[in-house]
Amino acid sequence: MGIPIMWQPGQEGREDLWLGDASRPHLRLLAVDSLESRDTVDRWAAQADSVPEFLEMLHLEGLIDLDRFYALVRQHDPLYAAACAILACLPHRRVGGQIDDPPRQLYPLIEHMTQALEPFVSDPVARAIIADALGTYWASWIGRREDLDHDVNAARQALNEVLTGASTGVRIVQPGDLTLTPEAVRAMIGYVLETHPSGEV
Repeated sequence: MGIPIMWQPGQEGREDLWLGDASRPHLRLLAVDSLESRDTVDRWAAQADSVPEFLEMLHLEGLIDLDRFYALVRQHDPLYAAACAILACLPHRRVGGQIDDPPRQLYPLIEHMTQALEPFVSDPVARAIIADALGTYWASWIGRREDLDHDVNAARQALNEVLTGASTGVRIVQPGDLTLTPEAVRAMIGYVLETHPSGEV
């Protein structure tokens, strides 16, 4: 596929690498000062199938650090940024956290995640579905819950499919074996926004 990139003169004889958008520089990624680094970037730009994959290769090649990688992915992909924002609300990312008193522990957490989504998701219904699905999955990941509405259960199933690879039902694993990732949560957010298009970013 290939990623559209552009080189521009930078400071102190360096070259700045930009993501291209309609033949214009869109997002500055890094500066290089050697032909070897530029060749590495050009090679991965030609081979990558997506911008996140390209950025990951730049990180693995030592051209950007992990913090810069995540910052660039968030700038490039608003849904990834939304996933990072709501994951930051959780005390940890291990699935199956014990919640002894949902009204006092889980519900305020879900409300906090709903608020964290506001800059990214315009529809309050879609925000509520996303936050409810993530919060209840994080707290008690097992199966379909009858106390949740259909849209929340469907979003939980979409998240489960990404995390476990199970396309039907829920794969039996120990709760501590699952860790929420921005990529999985991003996929769930995308699913909800496809089924509720008024909530698009």
